[in-house]
Amino acid sequence: MDPNDPALVNPSKWDQTFVSQRRALADLLRLQIYGALWASTGIDQFYPDDYEHAQIDLEPDEEFHGLKSLQAASFQDVLAFDVLEAGMTAISVPIILINEPMLISNGLNSDIRYNFFYPRRAYDEYRQLLKEQTAAHNWHHLDLWDLVPMQEFTNSAIHLTPKGEAMLADEITEAIQGLCQ
Repeated sequence: MDPNDPALVNPSKWDQTFVSQRRALADLLRLQIYGALWASTGIDQFYPDDYEHAQIDLEPDEEFHGLKSLQAASFQDVLAFDVLEAGMTAISVPIILINEPMLISNGLNSDIRYNFFYPRRAYDEYRQLLKEQTAAHNWHHLDLWDLVPMQEFTNSAIHLTPKGEAMLADEITEAIQGLCQ
């Protein structure tokens, strides 16, 4: 929260090396190349007619980013709400926090996981903690996690079809218009 924190101002010798920064540099280079490709073609993602759809039969695993058991205090720390709060208080214009749609599987082990990315228990806890944070701080929050039906996802549990994107855009438009009145 403090921009003058010594950890930010005085990076270690390792943090200053090219080797330490190689991932960030590779990402920067890759995104610059993608940007040129997107600008020249007007296409940011191409889905052929016969792409493999998002996985709906899932592993019977509750692990979430290496966390096997979730406890409210530790999970809240992992979510870094302090960083969200810092960003929300640093901005002086209205902001709507949007919890975007995700695929909710009805396949094998869908009683354990919503999709490839999220076990039910972890995601439900995240949503509850986010709801509590937004209420406590009086933040505008739009929880659209279950807005889009399963068939409107492409090759991933978080990538929408054009119809799914239109559904999302309609809801966001309505929320912005309501905020501006």
